[in-house]
Amino acid sequence: MSADAYLTTPEVAEAVGVSKATILRWAEQGVLPRPVIVHGGRRGRLARWPLHTPAQGRWVLTQLEAHLTWAEIRAALEAGRFDPSLSEESNS
Repeated sequence: MSADAYLTTPEVAEAVGVSKATILRWAEQGVLPRPVIVHGGRRGRLARWPLHTPAQGRWVLTQLEAHLTWAEIRAALEAGRFDPSLSEESNS
């Protein structure tokens, strides 16, 4: 997979409308995919996220705004309520 097939943490955070720390926290909560960590030499470690991460992050945000718990959001993900191959409108 080429380097262009991934997004950076700042790109994901901007697309979702939350902070970089929130993106990392959501990944720790298990509601976003884990990033691939690459070593950037002098730049240190860099996180690379799958291209569907912003769409999933926006979906997670709507679930949180609907007052779902982390457990409920994880269960919805496991049940397939978010499908990265579908458009965002279909994942509502």
